[in-house]
Amino acid sequence: MEIHQRGLEAFAELGYEAVSVRQLNARLGMGHTFIHDRYGTKEAFWRAVMECAIRDATDEVVEALAREQPVDDLALLITGVRAFHQAAARRPHLSRVIDYEAGRDSSRLAYLYTPMSPLHDMGRPASDRLAQEGTLRDIPWYLFHFAVTKPMAMYSQVPLARMFGRTDDADDHTLMSTLVLNGLLADNRPTEAGAPE
Repeated sequence: MEIHQRGLEAFAELGYEAVSVRQLNARLGMGHTFIHDRYGTKEAFWRAVMECAIRDATDEVVEALAREQPVDDLALLITGVRAFHQAAARRPHLSRVIDYEAGRDSSRLAYLYTPMSPLHDMGRPASDRLAQEGTLRDIPWYLFHFAVTKPMAMYSQVPLARMFGRTDDADDHTLMSTLVLNGLLADNRPTEAGAPE
């Protein structure tokens, strides 16, 4: 929904605390009472925006898994990580909001954890089995999470990435996924795709 996308961009660029309802209504191109009339509060609007953005990203990962039909846990892990990186590359504003909120112990962070749980629930059993069989490094789940998600900063910190030479049309999520996966695998064996698609 275009309204939710505009809201996501506003929260990513200005931050939850800094953006006012008046600014949000203006960014949405709506009347000055739109958020109040439709959502009640800024926080209710923020929640609707985040639910929509996370659902879209999750749906993209689920669709990739359904399309690829991984035959085992390793294929599931590789397909899932690559699909997640592709989804994040297309949604830099979502990554920025999550980065912003992840550094604050707040009700908004607690709220974000719930819609993100399905991806964790999907990947954790496979990663646990792969660790038990020695294919994946036996690391705590939080390390797995941050190893997979923190490279998304390349997509959310666009001005800094440009300074380092990344072009706006760079198609490098497959290479990033390969680097991440190679670090997670116990024997560092290549996971294919050594270059961007």
